[in-house]
Amino acid sequence: MSGTPARIDPLAVPVSAGGRQLLDTIFREGGISQAALTRRLGLAQPTVARLLQGYVGAGLVTLEARRVDRPGHPSATARIDPSFASSLGAAILNDVVSLTLLDCAGGVLGERRAAMPNATRDRVAATLCDFRDELVTESGVDPHRILGLGVGISAFFTGDGGKMVGPPALEDWTMIEIAPFLQDALGLPTIVENDGAAGAVGESLFGVGRTVRDFAYLHLTNGFGGGIVSDGRLFRGARGNAGEFGGIWTVGALGYPNLDRLLALVRDGGAGFADLEAMLPEIALTTPGVARWLDEAVPAFATLSAILGYAIDPQAVVIGGRLPAAVADALVARITLPRAPNRHGAAPPVPVVMRSQVAGDAVALGAAIMPIQRAFLA
Repeated sequence: MSGTPARIDPLAVPVSAGGRQLLDTIFREGGISQAALTRRLGLAQPTVARLLQGYVGAGLVTLEARRVDRPGHPSATARIDPSFASSLGAAILNDVVSLTLLDCAGGVLGERRAAMPNATRDRVAATLCDFRDELVTESGVDPHRILGLGVGISAFFTGDGGKMVGPPALEDWTMIEIAPFLQDALGLPTIVENDGAAGAVGESLFGVGRTVRDFAYLHLTNGFGGGIVSDGRLFRGARGNAGEFGGIWTVGALGYPNLDRLLALVRDGGAGFADLEAMLPEIALTTPGVARWLDEAVPAFATLSAILGYAIDPQAVVIGGRLPAAVADALVARITLPRAPNRHGAAPPVPVVMRSQVAGDAVALGAAIMPIQRAFLA
């Protein structure tokens, strides 16, 4: 691929507020009967039929053969046509860069990942361009129908436009407008979020969010952050930094049991892992240093989860990021949330603490879905 392709214009498919609700419901369900869609949205059947026919005519939605949905007339099943468009999502972390290609229905068409401890802008942009070209070639998607690029990066927003500040490993990305830089480099409209926020979006559509509408997502990587999902939508806050939960650990002097700390403890235990990417696939609960990390992590995560429970009242607190599943399960099993004093024999309910249910890279998945959301979903 070279130059800037003539992309599909999302505005070429008119999407009203009601249409976004309809498409969002179809997307989240994967497929839903027209009758069930009418009941779910609370709209008149002729309105739903009119909206559907418009999107079917545009090629965005397919209506499958009618089936019996309930007594009476059989109902057709509406689905997003996966081939209508595609989207790319990048994760730019302290030590690794990844790219995911999604179809319009949220199906993964391909993924790429590379360790990158020296993640300068030019090096990351060149790698993403290479990944993009490989994924487009392998998948056979029309590059003109890529809606855009979503990005989740380990950095926080400064409040000055789209400028962000990252850790030392991402110093080259600090205090620049990241979206325009990557848009120029890849020739695609670009949306940028903090990596924890992007991970929360991924969790909301591909993980816990399939059954839980309100949750706090704790994103564990070299650093620590997260995101807040309220009524199924990402809550960004005034400047886009809602979910920077590492700050709560810092101001509360709760320690900072992130994955860099886990790597240090595992190395103290005698392992010679070069970096996180080398360590994470290899460690188990029996690896020297893991038990020490859990001893440090449990009180910090329990206190934070309780604070979030009383502050934002989520149904769940989800521990995600790059922590191996077995270690995450052990962490969750040991967390008991402190309770507020009882009144009349009752205390406010606390959230359920659970492990992420996303299969794959939640940050890249969440980033990839953002251009689709911007174009079509609620």
